[in-house]
Amino acid sequence: MDLKIEVIEDGESILDTGGGILNLIKSSSENDFIVFNPDTIWNFNYVFEIKKMINFYYENNLNNLLMVVNKNKSFDERFKGDFELNEKKLFKQKENNFIYTGCQIINKNLFKEVNDVSFSMSKIWNKEIEKGMLYGFESSEKFTHLTDIEIYNRLTKNN
Repeated sequence: MDLKIEVIEDGESILDTGGGILNLIKSSSENDFIVFNPDTIWNFNYVFEIKKMINFYYENNLNNLLMVVNKNKSFDERFKGDFELNEKKLFKQKENNFIYTGCQIINKNLFKEVNDVSFSMSKIWNKEIEKGMLYGFESSEKFTHLTDIEIYNRLTKNN
């Protein structure tokens, strides 16, 4: 398989995840993007789940899909949930049981009305939640996020 890797400069200012993705979208003719956060420890076990997630995204003609995991599968027990998941839709409550893993598939149309240069993806997600249209795909994998130096030390001590 031939891969083409292109580096897209963000400029001098920090764009946050949403701004970085928007910067990528402006430089691409693609419509759909899979985004991985680098502070999650990804392993080969995710490959099968990501393939299922991609199939679900296209089979259901979605414009967003976030991989989430039940917080009881988190290596870092301090994590509070980000979302609740019901029938593949994400929403927020006072207490939430699902953590965003750092993997999402998104369509560039989600960014049509965004005028900011630097912004969090929460801005996009919250709009989709308001419409009842933020989708989640539940992972069965143990979730390991490199949260801080304490977690780093725990992870390196175990190896």
